[in-house]
Amino acid sequence: MAMSDEVRANPRYKTPKKKQKKGFVQTFIPLKGDSGGEVISKLIALISIAALVVCGIVLGLYFYHIFEAKQNNKDLSEKYKIYNNLSAAADGETNLPAETDISGEIVRAPLVTMPFAEEMLAINSDYVGYVSIPGVVNEAVVQYTDNDYYLKTNIYGQKRQCGTIFADCRNNVSDYSDLQSDNIILYGHNQRDGTMFGQLDYYKWDYKYWLQNPFIYFDNKYEQSVYVIVASFIINTEPEHDNGYVFDYQNYINFTEGHSFETFAKELDERSHFHTGIDFNENDKFITLSTCSYEWEPARHVIIGRKLRAGETIENLDTTNFAVNSNPKWPAVYYKYNGGTYVESAD
Repeated sequence: MAMSDEVRANPRYKTPKKKQKKGFVQTFIPLKGDSGGEVISKLIALISIAALVVCGIVLGLYFYHIFEAKQNNKDLSEKYKIYNNLSAAADGETNLPAETDISGEIVRAPLVTMPFAEEMLAINSDYVGYVSIPGVVNEAVVQYTDNDYYLKTNIYGQKRQCGTIFADCRNNVSDYSDLQSDNIILYGHNQRDGTMFGQLDYYKWDYKYWLQNPFIYFDNKYEQSVYVIVASFIINTEPEHDNGYVFDYQNYINFTEGHSFETFAKELDERSHFHTGIDFNENDKFITLSTCSYEWEPARHVIIGRKLRAGETIENLDTTNFAVNSNPKWPAVYYKYNGGTYVESAD
């Protein structure tokens, strides 16, 4: 007989019981009879599990919202292509100007809502336009009574971190051309996935990128317009980042004594990372694209375009005088971390 059989034959020998596996309740839920150490261990484990679940949900929603934003952008841009042909706007403004009759009264042709705008207004009554730089930006634009609501609300009225491109609440965007603001200012997040204003960084990574994409197309509800980019720069929003000074570009909506065109033009000339050789004056209309930048916190990347004039087209505008600005003016905080200094022009 084998030794193992002899052992089992011994009346004092007891077959060892199989160790039962603990279920979830026994493993993680504090039970009566548990020692203090076991209770604490189980509570820590429960908290860790809850934290993992919450993190998983948050991360899942984050990636879902990224996918959703891209899909929304794709759907709207495809609709826009169907309704609009950008080249049709290449001759500047299409909104009929005001006319004066014999009695001296202003006579205006009635504004007619474009088909794409009608569809967008059915989606969101705050819709005021569509901004496009082919291959860079393709976004619907809204306007609200403040400049906060659409920071975290999408075009469908859903609370989303990506928000929607929106016009400054002080702007007159969609009236007759001669009544519109001197400078239409659009704000949007610098999204890492490239939506919203997430690809405007191209203009600061490679200043010559302007040569490939010098035009901004902006449609309000009634007309299609084209703007040529005349400046791109990084600006501070806090006075302490530039020796107490802030170029408050967002307040140059209409050129007034406190925000004159002369100051506006001087700031653009000094700060822009490139010079286009294309002139602009106080009689022009402008558009400003504003988004976050990451050279310091908080910083803004600002791109400004002027509206094509009568007779100008995207084909006949002279872009051959472009030059990179070898001495752009940055806020003082930039020189603090990067060295160098701004050299005042001799002019």
